[in-house]
Amino acid sequence: MKQISFLLLILMAGFQSKAKVWRINNNAGVVADYTSFYDACTSTAVAAGDTLYVEPSTTDYATNSFTLSKRLVVIGPGYFLDPANTTTPGNAGLQVAKIDSRIAWFRVGAAAAGSGFLGVTLQGIYLTSTNNISFERDLFTGGLYYETGTEDNISIRKCFFNGQNISAANTVTATNFVCENSIFYNNGYISLPNLAGSGNIVRNNSNINGANGWVLHNAYFVNNIIGCYSQSDLTSCTIKNNLFQVAQTLPGTATANLVSQDMTTIYVGGATGSLDSRVVLKSGSPAIAAGLTVGTVSSPDCGAYGATDPYRLSGIPNIPSIYSLTVPTSIPSGTATVNITFSSKNNN
Repeated sequence: MKQISFLLLILMAGFQSKAKVWRINNNAGVVADYTSFYDACTSTAVAAGDTLYVEPSTTDYATNSFTLSKRLVVIGPGYFLDPANTTTPGNAGLQVAKIDSRIAWFRVGAAAAGSGFLGVTLQGIYLTSTNNISFERDLFTGGLYYETGTEDNISIRKCFFNGQNISAANTVTATNFVCENSIFYNNGYISLPNLAGSGNIVRNNSNINGANGWVLHNAYFVNNIIGCYSQSDLTSCTIKNNLFQVAQTLPGTATANLVSQDMTTIYVGGATGSLDSRVVLKSGSPAIAAGLTVGTVSSPDCGAYGATDPYRLSGIPNIPSIYSLTVPTSIPSGTATVNITFSSKNNN
């Protein structure tokens, strides 16, 4: 682990040229800047605009249920990395590390505006009167909850919600909410009836094995696949080019939607392979090329793998990563040099 972490640090050193980069690692025998997420975020040495690399560990990173109060960039290795994991099978050949970086639940406060989370596993986030927060290529094993005040410009892109939802307290007003190219698995869904304004976009998301219908008001709802067993409440939404598992009741303004769809004809599905690979479109799927034009892509596929910025397997961050590493198992005494072979790639 020391060798892997050091090499990752070298490859990523150029990612932030101005702000400082800090390592968080709670593995025994590894020397890092911090061993807990809480200690790093509350340290006076870590300044607004800094980057935290949360390194792979089998032990969750403690937060003490604190409230993040400074702007930070938080980066992990991705998720679903171990093909041998029988609970959440992974995708092979994406990272040398076979484990993710799990951060316990915490709050994001107003002073954390501008923060971003990339490639980490989040066990629950409460948003408290904050804005300009981005979640990209993250795994949610706990919900994303709008707790208090007015929440503006929260973006979720290429994330995986494993049985979790995005929801809000009744007293919250949310504006400029964006959720694109994300997967909602095993009853993952969105319930945001208190969206306001015209800047809310819910586009190219995939839902599978859901019980609850989605609840969205005042949103641009386009190119989604809603694989749930209940009607969705899409009040005052623009509804175009979506696929619904149920016989969804739609207003007269809705266009090019397909209802009463058999999800077994849409997704690859199955009981093997990574959870996110099971939501790839099946050959001949009615979702293929069924979407409304997005940017320069005309007639894109519906769902998370379509449009201009599709979902990436395992949430691998769009920075260099090591996917193959060969290190000697032992080093003879007096050896002057050691040969280490590694392969890396960019993940843009």
